Parts: sequence; structure tokens; C-alpha cells
Amino acid sequence: MHKVFVSALLSSAFLFPVASYAQDSYVKVGVGESTYAGVPVTTGVPIDSSRTATAGFIAYGRTIAPNFSGEIGYIDFGASGAKLSFPGQGLLITDQLRTRSIYLAGIGDVPITSSVSFLGKLGMVMHHTNTQLTVTFLGNGASEESSYRKTRALVGAGFKAQFSKEISGLVEYTYFGTAVDGSELSLLSAGLLFHF
Repeated sequence: MHKVFVSALLSSAFLFPVASYAQDSYVKVGVGESTYAGVPVTTGVPIDSSRTATAGFIAYGRTIAPNFSGEIGYIDFGASGAKLSFPGQGLLITDQLRTRSIYLAGIGDVPITSSVSFLGKLGMVMHHTNTQLTVTFLGNGASEESSYRKTRALVGAGFKAQFSKEISGLVEYTYFGTAVDGSELSLLSAGLLFHF
């Protein structure tokens, strides 16, 4: 599945040629808050199962048909960690994870007014998540690192406001499926689109 998804991403570059007409293409950048809900408890002790982190993203999109565009992008969902401390026993357990993803999506644009529209997004995402579990006992520590790859469907919605011919702003929520077994990943974000 991994090779199929990478092939689809590479071939999509031919679907989004360099723009020859104004307003046909855009670059999107933004930041947001990612949420890892239901993070699996790897240690057997109850470390927080819902975590947030600061995320950043960049994407390229191209209009395919009126009110419909294709988009390919990269998201760093940020590092999220949790600690469990037992001071009386000299024990500290830390659990950290970080997800970076590449996605391909179709975006429908439904005008509400002349400058504001509703957005719907549907596509596929490939997650690469690194986890690190560290156990420190009486000053001596040991850690274990793992890496996970998942390909999932994504779905999202939001609003876009046209500020000028070249610049739009947007607010959107996107659900990205599971990144680590049992962990559901979502992103609430704000960004700017630079049209060219």
C-alpha cells in the first residue's frame, strides 16, 4: 500500500502542471493545533491518552474544475509528550510521539457570499510517526524508539475568505484517521492561500 500511495503522489504532479493562468494555482501555509486522541498506553500505566501539539503545514493546489481543486501537501503535526512521575520511588516515565504526513486531497468550494465560501475536503494521507518511551529509575535511564507508517483516508471542512485577488485566508478542521494504533489524529488550523 505504501508504494501505491507514493506512486499516486508522484503521478499527481502531472495533474497539477505549473499554472499558466492567474488564479489557477495556489500555495497554502498555516499553523494549527493537532490532537492525538486515544493514544495507546505503552507502559501499562495511565499516561494521558489525549494530547495536543502545535502543527505546521504547506501545500500546493490547482483548480481542476469550477469550484473544485486538487491539493498535495506536507504536515508536521508536532511533538507531543506525557510524563508520569513517582518521586518516592525515584521513577520517571516519559512517552513522546511525533507525526509527519503527506496528503493528496480533492477540495470542493461552495460560495456563501462573493468573498466567503464553505470548503469540503476528501483524500488520502500517509503518516510517519516516531515514538520514544523513556524510563528513568534512580537517575539511570533507558529508552525505546519505534516508527509507524499508516495510510488512511482524510475528511475535512472549513471556511475560506478572499481578501484580495492574490490572497485568501481559511480556517478548517480535518480528521486524519489513526496515526499510531488506537490514536486518532485531527487538526484545527488557520492558514493563508497565495494564488498565482
